[in-house]
Amino acid sequence: MPNIAFANIKGGSGKTTACSVLVSELYGAGGRVCIIEGDPNRPHARWAEGRGFPVIDGPKTTVGSTEDAAVAIRDAAGSSRLLVITTDGDEESLLDWIEAAGGWAQFVVTDPEGSPNNFLNIIVSQADLVLIPFAPTQLDVDQVQRTIKQIRSTERVANKKIDHQVLLTRANAGAVMTRDEREIRESIGKHNIPMLQVSLADRPAFRGMFKHKLLLNELTDEQANGLGRARENSRAFAAEVLQRLRRDDKRGAE
Repeated sequence: MPNIAFANIKGGSGKTTACSVLVSELYGAGGRVCIIEGDPNRPHARWAEGRGFPVIDGPKTTVGSTEDAAVAIRDAAGSSRLLVITTDGDEESLLDWIEAAGGWAQFVVTDPEGSPNNFLNIIVSQADLVLIPFAPTQLDVDQVQRTIKQIRSTERVANKKIDHQVLLTRANAGAVMTRDEREIRESIGKHNIPMLQVSLADRPAFRGMFKHKLLLNELTDEQANGLGRARENSRAFAAEVLQRLRRDDKRGAE
């Protein structure tokens, strides 16, 4: 069961959109997926409720152990292959929810609130892969450095290596990379920051998932423009993430 965390201590980085795009691909491929949401605004929960997927309100669900959390997940999920657990940044039962979700789902995807705190440290410490989305601006690049610094600190406390990759979001939707994007990729390369090759473009279809409360492959041409390109982008992103996880599994087995 891979645990994939999205992390960036700066808001507006495209973190929630990137998370939803990945979840849409994992679910669409037949996977059982649990989203653990730390944002008090609950965008994933509101999307899931609109689509008809089950949601567990973590703060209102008393669990005293991983076993309690596992029972709550089974009861709430029923026959659904997608479940959202809201935590609102509550640390008390977070590990129980993460461990129980790992026993139910094939993929656990965590989306914490975008701020540097202990909740984020816990999420990162349990992840097999941390994705750090950022928009193509110098301010976002600076915040990536801060996020990685926090991951390094968590590595020392957890006494383990935590794989992380930065992800360029809101990229130019055209075929040609803009000068700013090219310069930012070069800057990140010079700092030896690990980065996914695939970028997520700024596409109406990605925003359309939240607007229409649908998965990407459920949207129609009438609901969002450029669906074909958006789906190609989404598949390439998910494929690179899965390839990264498989590579890490092989390294762990050696």
